[in-house]
Amino acid sequence: MISRNVRKTPTGLRKRVRGVSMIELLVAVLVMGIGVLGITALQMVSLQNNRAALYRAEAVQLAYDMMDRIRANPAGANVAGEAYDGIDLDDAPAAPAVMCNAAQCTQADMVEFDLAVWKCSLGGYHDDAVCEDLRDADVLPDADAQPGLPDGDGSIAVDVATGMITVVVSWQEPNGDARNITIDSQG
Repeated sequence: MISRNVRKTPTGLRKRVRGVSMIELLVAVLVMGIGVLGITALQMVSLQNNRAALYRAEAVQLAYDMMDRIRANPAGANVAGEAYDGIDLDDAPAAPAVMCNAAQCTQADMVEFDLAVWKCSLGGYHDDAVCEDLRDADVLPDADAQPGLPDGDGSIAVDVATGMITVVVSWQEPNGDARNITIDSQG
């Protein structure tokens, strides 16, 4: 006779192990949920950082654009670019006397034109009448095509003693922080 090792248990206490328990399932769902939330938070931070980098790159490009305009038209009595001096933050764009994209301009006309185009490109003055006139004259693209920076603005200062040109571009981050980029160059 062959003997088998069989455990005998009372009839009502036999259990068969089958599948997973409800607690194991809930723990697995909890771990997966925490992982998905972590990945979602990481994705949100990544998108915010990408947007901030895009704004910084746009600000640098706009600052160098103005610096290039100053170098191309070094209007000024004593120092190259002196005619561009004194543009402050919150100075709305002034209407240029001549649309220099379609007509011959003097150096003074070019200064007015450059400043108006630059201020409108920064983004804070899209609804200004001067900016609308520049868009109507095909100097600037539609406001949707070139949005600029959120609440973007800029200033220009020229130190007559040293010839140093300082261009500042400022904007508002989506979280409410004010940011700015400063570019200095010898005129």
